[in-house]
Amino acid sequence: GDYARGRIPKFLLVGNGSTGLLEATEYNSEENVARLVGALDGFFMESRFYDGYEEDGEKAERNDAETDEFLAAMLRKPLLAGKQVFILDYVKGKKIRHVQELGAAEGYVADGGDRLLDVIPDRRPMHENADDVTQLRQVKNFLVLLNPEHFKTRESYIAALAATNYDLLIVDLYYDDRPLTREETARLKRKANGGQRLLLSYMSVGEAADYRPYWQSKWANERPHWLAEPNPAWPGSYKARYWSKEWHDLLYGSPNAYLDMIMAAGFDGAFLDVMDAWQYFRENE
Repeated sequence: GDYARGRIPKFLLVGNGSTGLLEATEYNSEENVARLVGALDGFFMESRFYDGYEEDGEKAERNDAETDEFLAAMLRKPLLAGKQVFILDYVKGKKIRHVQELGAAEGYVADGGDRLLDVIPDRRPMHENADDVTQLRQVKNFLVLLNPEHFKTRESYIAALAATNYDLLIVDLYYDDRPLTREETARLKRKANGGQRLLLSYMSVGEAADYRPYWQSKWANERPHWLAEPNPAWPGSYKARYWSKEWHDLLYGSPNAYLDMIMAAGFDGAFLDVMDAWQYFRENE
């Protein structure tokens, strides 16, 4: 956070998978929790209200009361600190509206969507507006689209996103093998109705992937020490020993580092994914 904001003072950081780090334990002090809440501008959580394991969102079941109570208590911490909390539940049909209502009651910006994160929903954004959105606290709706494979050309992808009225877009830095340009991100930072919006780029801080530009082909046979086991749920992804300097150097600190490329492309901030990687290492190492 200090690195990014030292270069772009208003650069935004939204953490996904960080909810477990909001619990104070013998391994995670209240000071650490407070530091995390202070470091992030927003908190994102998947499957807050419904279990996220069903491929078919219509079969997703409501989380039990104990889970509900725990998650509500954890997410209350950033809310009380004035941070925005975003919820994405993988549900379909009437459950989408239910998630939106449950989230609003808790003070979240909550929506339902498809697990593959590869489509623009064929419904209008909730609380659609033409306001200029320059802070996360002003966001009333959002779209996460991380897999643009259904868009056959770069221009069709950019144009489709630009034609929406979401207050916040979360997309990948890349389309095909090239990062988005400043001209393209400028288009995406304007809603179709003319209002300004926020644009965040995806960046995994807990897993490395063999389709990212930093990947070296030799790692397939001989993994460097900071690269742990593959993630069976996401082929091509490997858990990263997130505390290692080698991994940090790939993520930030030079013109070709991932975060630096996000900043150079004109994004308003980064969506930091796999912040729950610590759980894997706690259980396996």
